[in-house]
Amino acid sequence: SVSIGGNAAGVLPLHSLPAAANRSNCSLAAVVKSARDTVGADANARQLEARAVRLAQATPLPEWLTPAGGSLNMLQVGEVLLSGYTAQDEIRQLFNDYANADGEMDLRGWLAFQAAVQEEPDVPAARAAYARACGDAGSSRLSYMRFAMLLLSPENRAVPPNAYTADLSQPLSHYWVATSHNSYIVGDQLTGRSTREAYMRQLLQGCRHVEIDCWDQFQLRSCKTVPVVTHGHTLCTVESFDAVASAIARTAFVTSDLPVILSLEMHCKPERQRAIALALLSNLGERLLSCDDIEGFSLSPEALRGKVLCKGKVKAVLAAVREARSSADVAETGEAGRTVSERGASVASSETLYVRHLTLRTVPADDFLAELSHEYGFALPITSIGEERLGQEMGLAAPRAEALDEGSVLRGMAGSVHALQRKTAEQLLRVYPLGLRFAGKNLDPLVCWRVGAQHVALNLGQHPDLAAQLHYALFEDTGGYVRKPEEMVDGRGWPPRRESLRRVTIELLSLHGLPKQGEERPSRDGAHGASHGYVPELTGSWRAPAAVESSSTLRLKVSLHAIGGFCSVSTVRQPRQVETEHVTSSAGEHGGLSPRFGETVHLLAAEPHETVLRVAVLESDEENASVDAEEVAFDTVVLGRMRPGYRTLHLRSRRGTRIEMCHLFVHISHGNEPHKWPSASELREEVETRRSEAAGLRKEISQ
Repeated sequence: SVSIGGNAAGVLPLHSLPAAANRSNCSLAAVVKSARDTVGADANARQLEARAVRLAQATPLPEWLTPAGGSLNMLQVGEVLLSGYTAQDEIRQLFNDYANADGEMDLRGWLAFQAAVQEEPDVPAARAAYARACGDAGSSRLSYMRFAMLLLSPENRAVPPNAYTADLSQPLSHYWVATSHNSYIVGDQLTGRSTREAYMRQLLQGCRHVEIDCWDQFQLRSCKTVPVVTHGHTLCTVESFDAVASAIARTAFVTSDLPVILSLEMHCKPERQRAIALALLSNLGERLLSCDDIEGFSLSPEALRGKVLCKGKVKAVLAAVREARSSADVAETGEAGRTVSERGASVASSETLYVRHLTLRTVPADDFLAELSHEYGFALPITSIGEERLGQEMGLAAPRAEALDEGSVLRGMAGSVHALQRKTAEQLLRVYPLGLRFAGKNLDPLVCWRVGAQHVALNLGQHPDLAAQLHYALFEDTGGYVRKPEEMVDGRGWPPRRESLRRVTIELLSLHGLPKQGEERPSRDGAHGASHGYVPELTGSWRAPAAVESSSTLRLKVSLHAIGGFCSVSTVRQPRQVETEHVTSSAGEHGGLSPRFGETVHLLAAEPHETVLRVAVLESDEENASVDAEEVAFDTVVLGRMRPGYRTLHLRSRRGTRIEMCHLFVHISHGNEPHKWPSASELREEVETRRSEAAGLRKEISQ
């Protein structure tokens, strides 16, 4: 029987289990070694064996897997745990439907399953998946275990890596861009750590717009002669600018070759500004664009592939425009005869090396809102605006951070949203969070994206809150650029009234491989796997579960988060009451490896490609049922990118890192439903009509 020695905290890591899927080539010794390497040389598998024994006693298994005398050998433990992990009635039935008489699935059966059940017309891709699965098993056919493991794998995720495609030849203003705020900080905004690794992690995760706060007024001996990066007037640590520039150069185009924007918040004197320009040129070389270079580009993501653009203020031009306006107001001859743009152009001829490389040039928010950006003569004007000011422009009576939600917007001036959409169709807008968000809590990005703001700056150097989760869902596997809806950029206004709603029906079947209490299994694979090598505390590390496990109950919380347009979550297709979240009434017991839910939800959305689905796993202690359930795992995906069939949601831990071999198994089907619900404007019109009718009746009664 299994005995690795030491304490009782050890556990066989689930990422090793696929090796045991076929008895013919199973090497449990290698699995046990992996467990020892993961949780320490003193790891013990008694807890693992006990769990396998309980599972074997409760599950119909072949005779050779039946515990003898209450114990299992190493080979039996691996097989039992795999049987528990893949135990799913729907999967077994699917396999039986397409398996041959020998109880195995050949290529013909696999292709039939992919076409009929998964609705996958891509035969070469299906053949490749089959070949990989068979190759790993050393066989030409799929056993049930291998078939089940294939369905419960990242390869069968509800949103495949190539789900998003877009025309990248449009102007930069037609795209939402993955943007971070204070990109150098890990932790909170007052005492956090400034590090080059934060840039490397975010760029490798697909971020395309990062912020660099440049300072030269620090008392540290090592920083007296070089520009540094830090959060000024706080207790945050300091990083040298040259180290940041080098880190950006190494990782800017590893995950995506779409253009990178460096937002330079400049607090340095002219001599340090020159040092910054030289550092950028030295590290980035020809990838760094100057203002002279952009004259030959169409200024689209496609044309700017592999290029780095710097954003910043050109203070001399800003001052010249202000002076020209003043002169035009008070004088009648001389300088007043020159236009504002001419005055700005005359200053541009004497630009420094640093200023010449500011391709994205900041226009004051007042001038952007007043549609006066053209007076500066910038080829790529951009405006930064705080969330408070944005709230004011959206018609909120008392703008504050918590007020920026969709309900407040709809109660405000709806026309102002479309007005901002028209402005952002032509010019870039960056929205940054309230300065008092010291803990790093993010603003609501949905409202900002809805008005057309391309660059919504979020704090990403911490465990992800809801805003960051929505950010990662929107930009996952997109290269960092997502095309805005056509109505948002052509002047018609978005979202329009839709006569039909997209329906995505999801059967919540079973949960596989959820970590036990205290256990961590961060997955470092996938397109962004290299990012986990930087700031590893945000990823987490493998950790064994608690020695003592208490019984718990699991539920699922399903919610929709729309940038705009109608959305609803319900257990019926045409709900009478509109809700945007639902918690399953059926709860799975967290005693086995694959608790079942067996509940169906219908998701309706007018704008499915701008609506994010979030599914969270809630765990509550059976002994303390009165205590609120704790969220232990989640996943977020764009609703319109989900493919039909039997799929998985590869769940994430609270750190935001995907969990090794932890999947929610679901069945997805698509359809359409008539849009029977009135829009917000129609409801307002109805209310006004009723008020007028009531006023008329009161007048008649008084007479």
